[in-house]
Amino acid sequence: MSWIERLRAGVEWSQSRGEVDWPAVESLLEVRLPDSYKEYSEAFGWGEFNGAIEVFGAVADFSDGGIVGEVKKRSELSEIDHEFSAMYAPYSIFPNSGGLLIWGVTGRGDALFWDTRNSGAADWPIVAFLDDGRYFSYEMEVSEFLFGCVVTGGIESFNAVSRGYGTGFMPISSYE
Repeated sequence: MSWIERLRAGVEWSQSRGEVDWPAVESLLEVRLPDSYKEYSEAFGWGEFNGAIEVFGAVADFSDGGIVGEVKKRSELSEIDHEFSAMYAPYSIFPNSGGLLIWGVTGRGDALFWDTRNSGAADWPIVAFLDDGRYFSYEMEVSEFLFGCVVTGGIESFNAVSRGYGTGFMPISSYE
C-alpha cells in the first residue's frame, strides 16, 4: 500500500480533487515539484488535516493558499525583511539556489518546506520549522510525513493526534 493510500484510509478520504495543470504550476515556480506532492494534490488538494496542518493547493495563480502564491509571498518577504530570513538560518528561502520551498503550515505557526539543495525533486527532504525556531529534517514524502503527523502520531514534534484533534481532512476553497 502506498503512502497516499495509507493517508487516505487513515483520514477516511475517498474523494479525488482532480487533475492539476502541472506545467502551469511548475512554470510559475520555475521548478519541478516532487511526484509525491503531485499525487497528494490530485487526491486531496488544498486542505487541512485534523484542524492542525494545512497543505497548500496546487493552483497556477498567486492566490493565498496556493503553493505558487505562498512561495511568492515568502520569497518577497525574505528579500525585504532580514529578521524573516534569519528565522530560517542556516537555510535561505526559495527561489534562492537551494532555498526552502514552502508547501504547508500548522495552526501553531510552524512551517513545512522542502530543502531544494538536492538536484532532483524526488530527493528533497522535508524541513519542518517549529514556531520557536527549532527545525527537523525528514527523508520522506509528503503523504508519509502527514500520515505520521495526523494518523499515527509518530512524528513527535508535529503530532496532531496527541493534541486531541480528531483524525480527518477538511478541504479548503478560500480563506474567506
